[in-house]
Amino acid sequence: MIPKPIPCLPCLVVALCLPAVTVAADAFPAFQCHEIAQVGQSMGQTSLVDIDKDGDLDWVVGQSGKMWWFEYESPDRWIQHDLGEGARTDVGGCAFDIDGDGWIDQVSGTAWYRNTGKPRTERFERLDNGAISCHDDVAADIDGDGRLDVVACSNHKTHVLLAWYSIPDPPTQKWIEHKVGEGIHGGVDPKGVGDLDGDGDNDIVRGDAWFENADGKGLAWKMHSSLVPLGGSRPDRFGLALKSWVYDLDRDGDNDVIQAEADCTDGRVFWFENVEQGREWRFRPISPEHTQQDFHSLALADFDNDGDLDVFSGGGPLSTEPHKCFIWENLDGKGGRWKEHLILTGRRCHEAKAADVDGDGDIDICTKPWRGNLHVFLRNTLVP
Repeated sequence: MIPKPIPCLPCLVVALCLPAVTVAADAFPAFQCHEIAQVGQSMGQTSLVDIDKDGDLDWVVGQSGKMWWFEYESPDRWIQHDLGEGARTDVGGCAFDIDGDGWIDQVSGTAWYRNTGKPRTERFERLDNGAISCHDDVAADIDGDGRLDVVACSNHKTHVLLAWYSIPDPPTQKWIEHKVGEGIHGGVDPKGVGDLDGDGDNDIVRGDAWFENADGKGLAWKMHSSLVPLGGSRPDRFGLALKSWVYDLDRDGDNDVIQAEADCTDGRVFWFENVEQGREWRFRPISPEHTQQDFHSLALADFDNDGDLDVFSGGGPLSTEPHKCFIWENLDGKGGRWKEHLILTGRRCHEAKAADVDGDGDIDICTKPWRGNLHVFLRNTLVP
């Protein structure tokens, strides 16, 4: 039985057919917690996209070798569909229209999956792409030809690699690999690509460094090891891992870098102010210095509809219990002042995504654990 939504009331603990969950009293804005499904283990490859072209967003997720998509019908009702199986990857995966037929496809490390146009009744068609099994897959136009490519990052012992793949026409052919540099455990996802030096092409953030697209075509790269947080980075048992997002947070005309420390026991969320077209970076905190959370998610969105972007993250597998999800409200609209809002306690958060799932005009969140199988939909109740 699918539980009813959990209302955001002060000090409310609701006993369901699941373990108790607390929705914080100071939640900003108010969110209701709904179960999507209980399925899978050690999952990644998450997206919020319209798989079936019905006008709302669906939840895509996979574990290495098997993937699903969950059709949104209502906050309480999500229909599970098999997407495909057989790809090798860690958590790397992203969804976009690869073959240009108007239907959203899926990339998952070593393969891509073609949406046949009948996703409710047919599995996607699996096509090997020749790419690496990876921690991060990000779709972006690297060579400036107006078509999306795929950036992949991995520190696997057989491929310590940060690379991008140009997709041939037709995309059923082997994708063309272009090396950028050495990989780390994770550092590009979810949106670690953008123009950092103001020259009109896309550069790539790799957690602790950014790579300048020197020729504008992705064939020559210059590494800048300049993204170092105050007090140094906090790598843990898996090595250095950060979630990265490129965006002009302070609205001064150049792109900044926002990051969350992942796969560690005491992660922070912060941003680097871009000074002098990427020649200098200034560290700016967002979260407290110590959180006891593993921030294996990062999403920038206007959660309160005030015209600027706020920041979301939540506690992943290495967090000290209880696991917590936060939104940091962008008080001045330029990343200079933040207010922390605890929006959910007692649910594990890993590779969360934020978008307007139900089409009501405010930004919702979908997430799931790494250890465990409970997927949840946090419905933003800002717009009635």
